[in-house]
Amino acid sequence: MGNLILVFMLGFLGSMILTPLVIRLSHRKGWLDSSQGVRKIHTRPVSRLGGLAVYLPFMLILLGSNFWFGLELPAFFFLGISVVFLTGLIDDFISLSPPLKVFGQVVGIVLLMVSGVVISFFTLPWGAILYLGAWGYPLTFLWMLGITNALNLIDGMDGLSSGIAAIASFTLGVVALQEGRSLAALIAFLLMGTELGFLCYNFPPARIFLGDGGALFAGIVLSTISVQGSLKSTATFTLLVPILVLGIPIFDTFFAIVRRKKNRLPLMSPDEGHLHHRLLKRGYSTRKAVLVFYSISLIFSVVAIFINRYLQNSTYSLLLVLVVVFLFMRWGLQLGVTEAGGEKPVGQS
Repeated sequence: MGNLILVFMLGFLGSMILTPLVIRLSHRKGWLDSSQGVRKIHTRPVSRLGGLAVYLPFMLILLGSNFWFGLELPAFFFLGISVVFLTGLIDDFISLSPPLKVFGQVVGIVLLMVSGVVISFFTLPWGAILYLGAWGYPLTFLWMLGITNALNLIDGMDGLSSGIAAIASFTLGVVALQEGRSLAALIAFLLMGTELGFLCYNFPPARIFLGDGGALFAGIVLSTISVQGSLKSTATFTLLVPILVLGIPIFDTFFAIVRRKKNRLPLMSPDEGHLHHRLLKRGYSTRKAVLVFYSISLIFSVVAIFINRYLQNSTYSLLLVLVVVFLFMRWGLQLGVTEAGGEKPVGQS
């Protein structure tokens, strides 16, 4: 536990110290996200290179921990995360085409799978275990690609992705500890520290954005933690925990797919139908909308920890998750997330 607190504090301090330096550099070089555009909800140019402020302390501390604590993480692990981050960072500068952006993520995920991040089985309700064999590779790939992009999709409002990433990493860290997976827990608490340090400057009104680099970085690390910390567990219905913990980005992505299919829009096309856009159009300020999502994410996390601790392999765990999912889906439909958006969001921080 002492090591977890140490890496958390180092990650928090490292990100909190580095972020204002990145802000200063961005303004000096003009690396700013313009406030002009239909889908923009900020009123002034803001640094878009927040990914540097979370990636650098995370990787330096994890590399140091790998040496100091003897974690034995392979080079491909660090390389895979770095490739995904760099793909997003390049996109922040030159706006990569969707195929190139996906290609970079694919390369990073393959490297991570080579390092051993692979789902080998699922634990089903009532103690049944489904061994995946060769199917574990495509399922791991799809899971990691989906979660990585889901974090990027919800990164449309001050503090949203960084706050949800912090909550999710804490929850996955607790679950990993419950399952005796100390390495996954250490990575999770380190990510939580860097995201919270960054959130000091990213909470509405934000002085810096995560950008695609930061959002893809958070997504790939969270997907990796979920594979290593809960999807490899034999103790509980493994799919329930990460789906709940990452519920907001997962369901927002699901709604986006349904919305774009229903309205005959390209799947990769941006729109204003995301959950955060809908709350802004209801008159919520950016800060209030973010706090709503934090609250929902915390509820999901508490339910996930409760299930993993007290309702392992039971019918009650499945029923509880179905109730939570039903209520969230109903809320989303009431907000109109399957309908095409068009008007510009009006809420501001």
